[in-house]
Amino acid sequence: LGFGIGTGHLTGSVSSPVSAWRIALGARIRGTQAYQLITMKIFPLSFFGNESLQTRKQQKFLDSQLTQDPSHPRIFAILREAIVRERGGYVHPDLGFLVPAPCGASRGVGMIRNGYHQCQTRCMPGTSIEKLDHIDNPNPLYAHESADPIYRQEEVLIKLPLSYQMTRQLALHTMTSLIPPEIMQKAPLDNLDDAVLLVLLLAHEHGLSLASKWLPYIVSLPKEPSCGYSPKIRPQYLDSIAAMLNELNLEVQGWPTELQLASRYADKISNALARDYGPYIKTPNGMTVVENLQWALCHVASRATAGSEKHGSLRLLPLLDQLNHDSTAGGFVEVIGTERLKDGDFLEAAEQESGAFVIRALRHGRRRALKVGQELVVNYNVPHYTPLDWFISVGFVPPERWNPWIKVDPVLPRVRQDGPFDVEQEINNYDWAWTGKQK
Repeated sequence: LGFGIGTGHLTGSVSSPVSAWRIALGARIRGTQAYQLITMKIFPLSFFGNESLQTRKQQKFLDSQLTQDPSHPRIFAILREAIVRERGGYVHPDLGFLVPAPCGASRGVGMIRNGYHQCQTRCMPGTSIEKLDHIDNPNPLYAHESADPIYRQEEVLIKLPLSYQMTRQLALHTMTSLIPPEIMQKAPLDNLDDAVLLVLLLAHEHGLSLASKWLPYIVSLPKEPSCGYSPKIRPQYLDSIAAMLNELNLEVQGWPTELQLASRYADKISNALARDYGPYIKTPNGMTVVENLQWALCHVASRATAGSEKHGSLRLLPLLDQLNHDSTAGGFVEVIGTERLKDGDFLEAAEQESGAFVIRALRHGRRRALKVGQELVVNYNVPHYTPLDWFISVGFVPPERWNPWIKVDPVLPRVRQDGPFDVEQEINNYDWAWTGKQK
């Protein structure tokens, strides 16, 4: 009886749109231990203190080729699933890893298929204008009525909710439960800046392995971080400096010395954190505490993204931080929670969605529909970075910094253009989201 009512077979609503209460009920059922036992998501022997089977399966997963290849298609699928399971999370179903990336990087994110695109453009509105018209005239057309596209490609390609972002608040909450009070008095966590707290959080979650909520994100990260002072690939970066001098004629005088100084400072930070907090955070097998902290520090230096102070001025954004840089692309947009289509915004957002980050495919301020094989890129938007800053922080120098440059502040306010003809003033509330290191 319960199954019949829940599925709608007894109430005659099986073909109707799924009700919100059915979605909520399904989520609660999937979260029960009984359901997880039936589906073998948890192992029965663990209830009797015998976790050998579970341990063997975990070790088999960690040793598999899947976790050794961060660019594996299943790694992307796992990360996408982790995001869309969060309330408000969305990743365009046609996105995936492009190896190598069209921009020249070893890996990127782009369109790997067009199955969802073909259906969406014949069934559902994609742009803000189409969605607003659909609200006023709710007469949807379906794929079987027309074989030609009716709508444009979905405008929002990725939406990462605040609940799946690594923030200062999350780091404080996690670390406070691990570190004894007497250590907290000697080395208060509140005195640390956001970057250092993110380093501790990422290092600890890295050590938790399969027990971590952030495993889908961690296994998608490169085994060797890409910052300029990564300990294991530091010699290769010295070769890169020589190549930039010979091939690009970049002014790299003094770069090896600056790189060495940055490496020493990073090692100093890692050793200090290991001394104060190392005994209380998890460390992966085969790594020392210092090596784990160096790994986390390099990832934070090259991937952390600026945000509003309300939710954390510096954050780690799973999947979004794997998009490559293009100076002509759009940047990351943080949702305020008051956006409305009728007010000219490109999405409709509720107050509880505040802090989420949204990605669109833009080029020179205009929407750009992506085809199969084309890459989704963003503008890291760090105009104050010198070529040396780029190299030390993210491990490369973008083409727009290959020539001598002088920063010139804009005289007129920035404008955002949506579509081939629409031009609208950039919302002032976003201005704070474009300060500091922003992707």
